[in-house]
Amino acid sequence: MTKAMRGRLGPYTYLSASNPAAAKGTLSNGGLPVTLEVTEDVLQEFMDTMSALERDLSRRWASTEYWFSGTRAE
Repeated sequence: MTKAMRGRLGPYTYLSASNPAAAKGTLSNGGLPVTLEVTEDVLQEFMDTMSALERDLSRRWASTEYWFSGTRAE
């Protein structure tokens, strides 16, 4: 069994299926379900890519703050 993933997609919340063989994930807006327009695998790949980009941007931002101030930002 895989771990369920929860992520924000703009105003939507995505919750992946806890068992990929049993069901697909759901997308909701304001607590109401939204029909998925793409397959879960494509959405999972997109979320993974966006998470990697966010981590890289956070790392770059922190190093930029260090460069400007000469000390690590708190």
